[in-house]
Amino acid sequence: PMPAPDGAYVLICPTYADGRGRGAVPKQVIRFLNDPARRAGLRGVIAGGNRVFISMDRGDTWSMSGDLTKQVDRNTRSIMGLAGDLPGCSRNTRGRPCILSKNDGVSAYGTITTVTQSPVQASVLWAGTDDGNVQVSRDGGATWTEVGANIPGGTKEYYISRVEASWFDAGTAYVSVDGHRSNDLRPYVYVTRDYGRTWQDIASNLPQYGNVNTVRQDPKNRSLLYAGTEFGFFVSIDEGRSWKPFMNNLATVRIDDVMVHPREN
Repeated sequence: PMPAPDGAYVLICPTYADGRGRGAVPKQVIRFLNDPARRAGLRGVIAGGNRVFISMDRGDTWSMSGDLTKQVDRNTRSIMGLAGDLPGCSRNTRGRPCILSKNDGVSAYGTITTVTQSPVQASVLWAGTDDGNVQVSRDGGATWTEVGANIPGGTKEYYISRVEASWFDAGTAYVSVDGHRSNDLRPYVYVTRDYGRTWQDIASNLPQYGNVNTVRQDPKNRSLLYAGTEFGFFVSIDEGRSWKPFMNNLATVRIDDVMVHPREN
């Protein structure tokens, strides 16, 4: 929901030109355009489904990208030896082959899991998908380039759990990759400084087990990074060359996201 001029809230939903939308486009992420855009009077919203949707009028009209996922039909993938196109188990499938967790509990097609805009240059957008794509646009979403394939070793169709655009450089971004759904609990964190053409592994000394759910850069200190993993919270004061746990009086819990207060820091 978004606040309307009269103080009420309205529900916005990206739709295709033929009117399809709510059932056809999974609404995964919504981000307001960055501060320079807002100061310029642009009332923008970015939404991620299998495409990136951009509205400059608070959701009344939308433009959309092409499909930014790998477009894998998960009904063609087997799960624990069972064909993915089997029907879900229910009363109606008694006595017939069925699958308990249809598509392992996710949609049959890929979706965007993280989308962000550069605070430095408003035309630079990043998106990550649940099937391993990292997409970057340098023209405000008109065209996109898949750069996840440039990550050392590739993304193996793992979840891109976070893309963090740098607060200091338009070409720099940080990416965390989550492989636990494929029985891989190792930490994966990378940085690019050339819009995704090359990537550097900065997981360094993060614990061997503990998939990374988020990576964030401090908005005032470019060398200070935060990482939330399945088992704790970690900080780096040298942009990922080394990490230390930041768990004072914090239980061993999963950290899904990190936010630095924009005023108090």
